[in-house]
Amino acid sequence: MKRTLLLLVLALAVPPGLAAQGYGDLDQAISNLSRGFGNGEVRAIVAGLGETDKVRLQFPGLIENSGIFGRDQASYLLEKLFSTTSPAGFEQTRARKVSAEGQYRIEADWTITRGGRTVVVPLYIVLQSKDDRWVLLSVQSAS
Repeated sequence: MKRTLLLLVLALAVPPGLAAQGYGDLDQAISNLSRGFGNGEVRAIVAGLGETDKVRLQFPGLIENSGIFGRDQASYLLEKLFSTTSPAGFEQTRARKVSAEGQYRIEADWTITRGGRTVVVPLYIVLQSKDDRWVLLSVQSAS
């Protein structure tokens, strides 16, 4: 009885959804990022953010707004980005783990259609290890 009550109190102490936010492992992160940027699925990308996490988003030449955003703002910005660029593919070209910083850095080729032309845009993505999950720290495109 005491154990059940303790588990209930602990479950209520963590706000709903916060414990499960972020990518569970690197395979899930890469899969979500590939689906998100390859098909324009905003939810797959922002799944890497908890309610209190912040992400740096910079897409020079593609969208005016850039900066550090919370989950809801990031969703809005990505939806705006995908409405002006039609995502057509995502291919990871390089990745490396930086253990000293608890980071995983990804370089990828992002294929988009813009103004009737297909363009490959280099993306630079940084994930941060946080509480046994991977959080999206930044996404930047080359100008």
